[in-house]
Amino acid sequence: MPIRSGRTIERARRALGDHAADSPAWSDFGASVIAVLAELVPFDAAVVSMIDPATGLLTNIVRSGIDDSQDELFMHIELTHPDPITLTTLAAEPLGVGILADHVAGDPYSSPRVRDLLAPHFGLEHEMRGVVRSGGRIVAACGLYRSAGRPGFTADEAIALSALEDAIANGVRRAHGQTGSEHESDTAVGADDRAAHPGPAVMILDADGRVLESTRAAEARAQLMSSAGDGVPHAVRMVAAAGRAQAAGHPVSPVAHVRGVDGRWFVVSAAPLGSDTAQVRTVVTIEPAETGRTLDLDLDLYGVTAREREVVREVVAGASSVAIARSLGISAHTVQDHLKSVFAKVGVTSRRELVATLTGNRVFSGADRPAV
Repeated sequence: MPIRSGRTIERARRALGDHAADSPAWSDFGASVIAVLAELVPFDAAVVSMIDPATGLLTNIVRSGIDDSQDELFMHIELTHPDPITLTTLAAEPLGVGILADHVAGDPYSSPRVRDLLAPHFGLEHEMRGVVRSGGRIVAACGLYRSAGRPGFTADEAIALSALEDAIANGVRRAHGQTGSEHESDTAVGADDRAAHPGPAVMILDADGRVLESTRAAEARAQLMSSAGDGVPHAVRMVAAAGRAQAAGHPVSPVAHVRGVDGRWFVVSAAPLGSDTAQVRTVVTIEPAETGRTLDLDLDLYGVTAREREVVREVVAGASSVAIARSLGISAHTVQDHLKSVFAKVGVTSRRELVATLTGNRVFSGADRPAV
């Protein structure tokens, strides 16, 4: 395939920037990523997913040319089988992209993902994967696939995919930053929902990812986690699969951090039901995350520097610029400069918006945008 010109790649980057600005919701932006990639790197199927930067689990998937009928098999293979192009491995590579054929000595069927999943169920044989990093963590991933009999992916195409990493990362940041924007009101939507749905938020899933039983609180939180508003959120199914894999002795963490549409972070965790020795049923809990637990995830996501983090933590604690300057041994003017830099990275214009975005407590109105 022809080498892609710098102008072609820059056009794709600009298109992603426009899509991120126009449709910041992840489901919409993910679909835009696939559409832009289709013009740059032809494929027969594609999957784009948000990643929990803390545990590496896939939390929200957008796909084309491939359905979700084999999700449980995909998750089992992903969590339990060695792979030459794991997301963790790719994250350590400068390009952040891997072509399966480069690692399997000409035999793609030596990969369980091709042999047991892609080929028999979808007729796919060629795979190229890329990670999207922000602030040193993996925040999203792309998987592109071609059918058997078609040419494999090339180094030129890997470079083209890698060139879009920053543009996709920007879309991920916008998707995180816009959560709750449709729910802003005089009431703190980010407040805990235990009054409306008392009791624990618990689901019991079978080995096929179907919900057998669920509390009302879990159903309500699952709705907040699913951009589509229906079905079992992928993060819940992924964590349940990780719980089964961990119980079987695999070194995986059955925990995922997911940001809901109301702006809150949720911690989703799983374990096989105590009495279920066959690990057919898995208990999943969905709980609001503490601000301190997710603040670092947000600051990593937005690429906030170490010194800026110190200022942000003081702001979240409610300190004034004068108090922050005194505490950190810097001038109030320097505090303001750090805040302006953070505002630009997070995409806000006031302290209140900053705190709202980082804590999920979105109580401000569009007119409430005081100066730094």
